[in-house]
Amino acid sequence: MISLYIGGARSGKSSLAEQEVMAFALPTTYIATATASVSMAERIALHREQRPSDWTTAEIPLELSATLTQLDSKQSVIIIDCLTLWLTNQLMAEHCLIDEIDRLCHTLTSLQCHLVLVSTEVGQSLIPDDEMSQQFVTASGLMHQKIAAIADKVNFCQGKIAICLKQPEFLVCKTIKTANAETATTEGGIG
Repeated sequence: MISLYIGGARSGKSSLAEQEVMAFALPTTYIATATASVSMAERIALHREQRPSDWTTAEIPLELSATLTQLDSKQSVIIIDCLTLWLTNQLMAEHCLIDEIDRLCHTLTSLQCHLVLVSTEVGQSLIPDDEMSQQFVTASGLMHQKIAAIADKVNFCQGKIAICLKQPEFLVCKTIKTANAETATTEGGIG
């Protein structure tokens, strides 16, 4: 199963994704894609402190597809935080973003583990007019669309609240059945 958590900066998406991972109670690998720059050092330290001590951490700024293939196993979870930073690393390395996105999507669909993906939505604010920014926002939007299409579950996060955009059919059916049962009970009790 693939779960995608998208949201703006400081929207609570990482915490929400980590809550899903902890609910599985399975061996977990946390893939951090950030490079340890001065501006990210405090944020990286905070995320390290908040992660459970039994999770394995791998810092993978570029070779995500190969790493996922190596780490894949049934009855395990891999959380990736953050796909947008991974895409930034690809841009700075002057890799073809479309090729890297396609390679990642192909890899994601071939894995057996449960995947929880975190990514920052950058297309909802003002977009700088320079060529690199335009290229990045376009590629980021494309990446989110392609991953959302293959994901089983997609949540948009705002104010540390996950707004469900897509969920597996069995959960939709369960939710509808529960709501119908509650309605029937309420209506039956009134009459």
